[in-house]
Amino acid sequence: MFHLVLTTCFAGILCYASEPGIDYSSAERCLQQGAILSGLARAQVDLRQMPQTSRIVCSGADGSTETVYVGQAGATLPEFPDDALGLPTLD
Repeated sequence: MFHLVLTTCFAGILCYASEPGIDYSSAERCLQQGAILSGLARAQVDLRQMPQTSRIVCSGADGSTETVYVGQAGATLPEFPDDALGLPTLD
């Protein structure tokens, strides 16, 4: 099983984190769901004028981790906080 932690940052300064209480059967499924949720998070905040990047982290029960970044083409990745769960959450 794989667990998702999603962090979305706007201009590298305003970040939101979410950790859905659902486990996924594969890393691919987890990453797909993270991509969907990252798009929804960016649309809900409606800050299109700011550079936006999401970090999708899927952690497996076996200790494996897969990380994918979703954002503007050619954008510089912002510094993502190590403690994503300490950030404000997007409801």
